[in-house]
Amino acid sequence: MTDTGDSRGLLYPARLPTFRRVPAPDDLTDVVRWFWIPVWRLAPGRTSRQNLLPFPASNLVVQHDGTVLSGPTTSASYRDLHGHGWAVGTLLRPAGLAGIHQAP
Repeated sequence: MTDTGDSRGLLYPARLPTFRRVPAPDDLTDVVRWFWIPVWRLAPGRTSRQNLLPFPASNLVVQHDGTVLSGPTTSASYRDLHGHGWAVGTLLRPAGLAGIHQAP
């Protein structure tokens, strides 16, 4: 996996135990900007608040407990991490949803 070292959108990237940003493969660059993968394992009772800045696009996120499509949004947000977990997110390009959704 490639780690681009790009922490745009994360206010405090050092607070996230592991964070990777992976460029989209060439055949997806018209709809996907990049993939992002956080992994965390925190001591019992510890919480790590992740403050995030929005991009003008949507995120498709797969986690252990489900899949979420969110955005675009115009305000900062946060996620409190605790215990251990992971996610695989896809930052879609603006209007990227139209590129992956076919109308009925």
